Amino acid sequence: MLEFNLYGNFNPNVTFSQKIVKARGVVMNYELWQTGYKYTSTATLSIKAEIGDIVEVLINDNYTLSTTAIKVEKFDLNLLYVVTDIDDSNKATLKNYFWSMIDGVEVPTSILNGSSLSVLSTITNPKIVSLVNNGLIANNSELQQQVKYNRKSDSDTAEKIAQDMFRVIKRQPFVIIKNNEIKTVLASREWYRQTITTMISGVQNPSIEFETIIQRSNYNFLNAYVKSNDAYPSQPLTYTIDDSNNVINLSSYIGDGSDLPQQRLVKTSFFDEQPTTAEIKALITKDTTVANIFFNQNELMPLVVNDLADLYHQGQLYSGYIADRAYFESDGGLRNERLLFIEGGSK
Repeated sequence: MLEFNLYGNFNPNVTFSQKIVKARGVVMNYELWQTGYKYTSTATLSIKAEIGDIVEVLINDNYTLSTTAIKVEKFDLNLLYVVTDIDDSNKATLKNYFWSMIDGVEVPTSILNGSSLSVLSTITNPKIVSLVNNGLIANNSELQQQVKYNRKSDSDTAEKIAQDMFRVIKRQPFVIIKNNEIKTVLASREWYRQTITTMISGVQNPSIEFETIIQRSNYNFLNAYVKSNDAYPSQPLTYTIDDSNNVINLSSYIGDGSDLPQQRLVKTSFFDEQPTTAEIKALITKDTTVANIFFNQNELMPLVVNDLADLYHQGQLYSGYIADRAYFESDGGLRNERLLFIEGGSK
């Protein structure tokens, strides 16, 4: 069992220092995720709570964060959630505070031309979010990257924008209470992250699943008929994708074919004018799929959220980062810890 503090809703119209703990209890039969990247947390509460209440779970552990280029601080590992559902047995569904905070926020996609820091500051503006937000703990110089969002609509939800951003910058947010303020953390234990190389053994009970993050096409070969003088030609222009993801016009290709698909999956399209390279690529580029690897923590070489990592698993090297950290209660009340590694992070 773990203890927790129960607060009322963190109304952003008043300061956090005015909030008081309503009660303290324990969580049982819990599944608690630090960032909520992929999964919702649940726990049975020992006391009555209401939808909208804030639950601060006290993990009884600590961690270090590099809060400036020359300063490392130690924090208690407390997880902050909003109660989104609760049944008669007091089993609560818990949504991570950050994602609850930006829930319902929608912004114009014109803001997406700025840096990651600029976009993040806009979608977490304390004036527009639903919960208290007192700023960010992060190395701002690592958030200057401009992400390609590929939005065609005039607006989008803060949640979808944030999900795309964090995938690319290889970081996931969590929230802490520091000096009576609510801070969103994107910092790491090092000011400039270094990649940690490790191997997952069978003792860590690993499991792997593959996630499609960008859906594109099931084709790899395009017959393109381009209208000329109000008529389509008898022969198409032919395009494919090489192993480096470049569009190849086969009429000018001089290679031996070893860098081209082993099997043609043909798509035929008709155009009023010559398609751009981007349009061709969109039609014949395969889906982007990444590995999600779950495994037990290695106490001899512990990893934490937002660590960059190269993982060796079953002879395969995966490069990515630790996107989440979960705590489970097992038989006898023992606490088990599992990590979620996400491959990639490219644009």
